[in-house]
Amino acid sequence: MSFDHRELTQTLAELRRIAAAKVEADRLPTGLAAALQVREDIAKLGLEGYAVDLETKGYTVLPPGLAATPELCERVRDRILAIDAEEKPDSLEEGNSRGRNMWHLLHRDPVFEEALMAPAPLALVAYLMGYRAKLSQFRGIVKDDTSTVPMEIHADHSRKVPAPWPSDAQYCTVTWALTDYTRDNGAVCVFPGTHKLCSDVPKEWEMAHDHPDLEVVEAPAGSVIIWHGGLWHGAVPRTAPGKRVTLVMPMVRYHLLPQESFFASTTPEMLERNSSRFAALMGLLGAWPWGVDGPDTAYTRPSWLSTSRENRFA
Repeated sequence: MSFDHRELTQTLAELRRIAAAKVEADRLPTGLAAALQVREDIAKLGLEGYAVDLETKGYTVLPPGLAATPELCERVRDRILAIDAEEKPDSLEEGNSRGRNMWHLLHRDPVFEEALMAPAPLALVAYLMGYRAKLSQFRGIVKDDTSTVPMEIHADHSRKVPAPWPSDAQYCTVTWALTDYTRDNGAVCVFPGTHKLCSDVPKEWEMAHDHPDLEVVEAPAGSVIIWHGGLWHGAVPRTAPGKRVTLVMPMVRYHLLPQESFFASTTPEMLERNSSRFAALMGLLGAWPWGVDGPDTAYTRPSWLSTSRENRFA
């Protein structure tokens, strides 16, 4: 069974043309310029200590008000809860660890674009993976008291990045805590510094939730938690009543395949109302994937892409 790729490739070509125009007017830095721009962005936003956390602990927590206003966080939370109610999901089996997942939310409401484009988390994403990092997932999670078992300890690089893992992040996760994030409501737990091991979690550590070195990450509503893809982490079981709401936005480096096909639901209007960084996040700054007609030659070496050798921040 086959299908005609031409409609898809024509749509992609149009999106890439819009993306190229955005980048031409608002170029993303590469090479040494990118490394210097990262430092400038981090300093301007007052994120130096949070960048140090990412280096040393492998995760950091932006407090309420630094990533976004309380009003934006409330709108995102309410929209996720509304979608959860609209879809009338079946009750989860007792003992699940992950809560109810609402996949591919970005195109559902412009409020999600606002969250994605918040400057402080994106500055730290650029610090970890450069200005051409791509969005890999965009999902809401509602966790209630059916989540009565812990989530296994794992690293996000696992099954995505071949071993041995490089020390630089190839994947990172940005999690918006849209309700209070506590041990009782099933918060994430981490082994600080394990991103430096560049290795997967041994089988015998997957349920080590009582280990003395494990930290439970507690944060008030409106916080944003960011972690390196090599960090060993999981979640403790939820024991409190009510609902814990999060927005989860994993990112990947430019050369990796995202987990969701964002180009399939990106519209010209979404590109037009956002900066060139949005086009990068949607994976529209390269020639691949292509269909039966092969790559668009305009994207084999775009005029706006520096010819300098790429580095950590490219």
